[in-house]
Amino acid sequence: MVLKILLIISIVLQLAATIIAIGMTRRTKFNFSWIAFSIALMLMSALRLGEYVEITRAFDMRVGPYFFVWLGVITSLCFAMGMFYVLKIFNYQDQRDHQRTLSGRRILNTVLRTEERERMRFSKELHDGLGPLLSSARMSLSALKKDGLSAANREIMDNTAHVIEEAIRSLREISNNLSPHILNDFGLAKGIANFIGKIPPGGMEIDFQTNLRDERFDTDIEVILYRVVCELVNNSLKHSGGRRINIALTYADNALALAYADDGRGFNRDAMMDVGMGLSNIASRIGSLKGECDISSTPGSGMKAAITVATATPR
Repeated sequence: MVLKILLIISIVLQLAATIIAIGMTRRTKFNFSWIAFSIALMLMSALRLGEYVEITRAFDMRVGPYFFVWLGVITSLCFAMGMFYVLKIFNYQDQRDHQRTLSGRRILNTVLRTEERERMRFSKELHDGLGPLLSSARMSLSALKKDGLSAANREIMDNTAHVIEEAIRSLREISNNLSPHILNDFGLAKGIANFIGKIPPGGMEIDFQTNLRDERFDTDIEVILYRVVCELVNNSLKHSGGRRINIALTYADNALALAYADDGRGFNRDAMMDVGMGLSNIASRIGSLKGECDISSTPGSGMKAAITVATATPR
């Protein structure tokens, strides 16, 4: 009795599965795999029905001696062909995902290059356009004779000269932040050292160690790693509340490795990757270089970042 009930349940479930498979066939534009599964499930339902009739002897089935054997063989072949085409579907999906990843990486690289070109263009226009104008104004002002001027007018001229000097200094700083000339001229290590050297004293102590000397790398690698270091340092200065930052930049075995750590208050990494501090932007930039980026932190224990770019070769 139990076997009869189980056979009936099996027949019902296989018919339901057949209906679902037919529905999937329509949803996937009559993909052959679902057609094969539908046929196989219907044949399995017929097999279970034959077994049920044989057990219950409800009526006399007059079929050939190898009928159910052939039915089983055809069922197995349908399942095998269906699985073969399902494998092709997954391979095709993997290829599509890979193409999407490559396309996303190309788009990101294009955006980063365009951004850097615009930074360089704007920096050049500031340096070569507005810079000389301010310098000319300073020279013209210094050429004026102060003899015969009243004390009030002399003070105004001195204040104006000071303002022009501050404007020139700010212009140079903005131009350098947009496109660091030392990075472009002397490479990654000197660019990072120059950036750290310009941080006002009295904040966090920064220790920078590197085995790089005059090695130069692909422009994208140098610019992105430089921007990443700037982002990490600025985050630590603004948010960590710590006292020390350790940065190590090493080159070995055709790979650039950046190790960064601070002793600040730390943060919830998963939350920050989604909503703040530019960490997701850092990961995206490193991903565009096919590099690895591991950022770890817990509240109260500072933060660490380990970055490796394995495609780096000196030029």
